Amino acid sequence: MPLRAVDVFTPGAYPEHTYVPRNEERLEARLADALSVPGNLVSLSGPSKSGKTVLIEKVVGRDLLIPITGATVKEPADVWQQVLDWIDSPSQTALTEVHSKTLGGELDVSGEVGIPLVAKGQVTAKGSIESQAATTSTATKERRGLSQVLQEIGNSDFVILIDDFHYMSREVQADVAKSLKEAIRLGLKVVTAAVAHRGDDMLRANPELRGRVQTLDLKYWNVDELATIPSVGFGKLNASISDNMLEQFLRESAGSPQLMQSLCLQACFVGGLRSEHEGTFPLVLAFGQDSIKDVLEQTTTSTDYRSVVDVLDGGPPTRGTERKIYKFKDGTTGDVYRAILKALAINPPLLSFTYDTLQERIASVCNEEPPVGSSVISTCVQMQKLTTERFPKERVVDWDESKPVLDIPDPYFLFYLRWSNRLTSEQK
Repeated sequence: MPLRAVDVFTPGAYPEHTYVPRNEERLEARLADALSVPGNLVSLSGPSKSGKTVLIEKVVGRDLLIPITGATVKEPADVWQQVLDWIDSPSQTALTEVHSKTLGGELDVSGEVGIPLVAKGQVTAKGSIESQAATTSTATKERRGLSQVLQEIGNSDFVILIDDFHYMSREVQADVAKSLKEAIRLGLKVVTAAVAHRGDDMLRANPELRGRVQTLDLKYWNVDELATIPSVGFGKLNASISDNMLEQFLRESAGSPQLMQSLCLQACFVGGLRSEHEGTFPLVLAFGQDSIKDVLEQTTTSTDYRSVVDVLDGGPPTRGTERKIYKFKDGTTGDVYRAILKALAINPPLLSFTYDTLQERIASVCNEEPPVGSSVISTCVQMQKLTTERFPKERVVDWDESKPVLDIPDPYFLFYLRWSNRLTSEQK
């Protein structure tokens, strides 16, 4: 049966056919070594969509990995409840006991007895009688949390992955960290995963874990690593893509293997390559710029940040003086919030902007005098505040006033800004 494109390029699942080992960093070997040390907790940190979960699945094996997401953990007991859910342990166990009792006594019977062909006579009998009486009692046994998990999978090859550890509140992190310290001491294997700027949350939650935590830091992928995905994937489908398409995919994926998988899959859809090409020679997908644009715009449908962009574009409610409106080179108008978003979206795609770079890009999108520096800085502060308050799970902009630098932690958000057309309409 020919391979399907959706089996080869898998942005939301384990890439069985397009897994790329990052040999220069020896990540697979380092993770395996860290997991082999008794009493070690492994903390994996890296940028969003950089392949943290896929790396763990590759090293541990999906059948041995017990995944938990930090967003669902409200107290330490939730961790162990979810592990027991994964191993299909019943929430309650009924224990039944039967208690029996022997009853006995004398029997004295007298009466007439009729015997065939013999006259009736009196018969007297004495003896004893016994019987059994039984009672049943049932007790319900609840799950026992960590102690039951240790009984079920302690000192085994199973690995508990707490993904997005940073999604827990600080208070919950501290309690979970205490529980995990005991768990690894008693023989459980645990990995926590978090985005790069929150990679030290585990140690901050419990400094006593210092010396017990093995930290692995992932980085965004370089172009050679990213290029391997389309090279291997389209090769499996007996196809290839043109050099100009590959160049654009490398640029737009911004170091994210997951985004590269999405781009390749959409290219298959646009090019009609839904399964392995059966021709003698590989099928070459050589799109014009319009078709490449179709691929990029269709990919935004799986990276929908519409609500986040609308909130950042609108800014906080104005009080009194209305914001100044600027004219942009694309013929639209908008305030300083729209100006900054447009500056983030232009070429070349970047995930980190110094203040000077940001000012230069803002000036390049404005048709007249751009916003002044103080307005840009205060707007960056407000943007981070807006996303933190309205979308606490969506870390899309990070303003560091001490440097000063504006970072975009999620390459999918940058991609959405660039290709969703949300910034081409008039600002409301």
